[in-house]
Amino acid sequence: MKTKPRKAAQTPTFCRLCISLVLATLAAPTSPAAADPALAVTSLGKLSPGLSSRHEQQGTPEKWEKLRTLLAADADRVIISQLAADLGGNTSIRSEAPLVWKDKGYFRRARDLGQVFTAPCDFTLDAIILRTGNDYLAFLPGAANAEVFVQFFEVKGAPVIDDNATPPGAAAKHGFSANHRCDDFITGVQYLPIRVFAGAALPDLAAEGDARLTYLRFAFAAPDAPRFRKDKRYAFLLGFVQPAPDRNFTLANRNNAASPRTPSLTDAEDTYHGGWSIRREGNGKNPPLMIPAPQPPADMSILRKLQAQSAFPTGPARYAATPTSDGYPDVDTYR
Repeated sequence: MKTKPRKAAQTPTFCRLCISLVLATLAAPTSPAAADPALAVTSLGKLSPGLSSRHEQQGTPEKWEKLRTLLAADADRVIISQLAADLGGNTSIRSEAPLVWKDKGYFRRARDLGQVFTAPCDFTLDAIILRTGNDYLAFLPGAANAEVFVQFFEVKGAPVIDDNATPPGAAAKHGFSANHRCDDFITGVQYLPIRVFAGAALPDLAAEGDARLTYLRFAFAAPDAPRFRKDKRYAFLLGFVQPAPDRNFTLANRNNAASPRTPSLTDAEDTYHGGWSIRREGNGKNPPLMIPAPQPPADMSILRKLQAQSAFPTGPARYAATPTSDGYPDVDTYR
């Protein structure tokens, strides 16, 4: 999350990319309706070719100009943006059934992903625009036409990075590398639920091509569109409403967890000082219980425990679970 070309109209209504805007009205249900006409999801397609990996990773003005063309009139209503993205890796939103076993000793965990952001002014949200990832899990068949939700929170408190007892010079306890930042997580904040928007289906991006690096527009219709207040911190989570086979797609993002720097949310490598990425995984247990083996355990009590920690709860508990920047194997603290 990097170079931040921001444009604000006189009446700002639109938020773009991996950072989005939430609803600042407080009394809303924490469970979604069966179908919420206030949410719609459409594909915007891809950027025109010609960007180097540097432009992609750093989110340069050249990248913004290509995105402006894709956004058309919406480009002048962007009020928060984060253009930088790594071109590898699979940062997945998923809800699979049956669960998939990993030989490290746990079932691959169901996951929602989202972003904390700070409102730069009072505004009503028109849309969140996100981009799919660039690796092999970018958009699996089970994601096509699947119902999704967007849940909003108000974020209270002062964020503090817990280094998980692995300061600079120590190896992380888990993560995509042994770098000390890879197991850090955020404490000191509360995520207060505002509203869940559901009922919209993802388009079948595979019908348009390989589905990689494709922009998706999550639009919120008046009069239910979320509203936010200047200088307040909010968050959103995006996920699937129901599990199914191969129900998975990824989000493009910039992850600075490999940096050798000391933990910080506002150093020169941080791509967006107004927040951090968040997730919700399974039943929230971190790290999960792991029993390394090629196959799941035969003991039914242990098997059920492993399944419960990797699947989302059912009913209202599905949306009541608290987000976090912590996760397994990776954290979202520096995304």
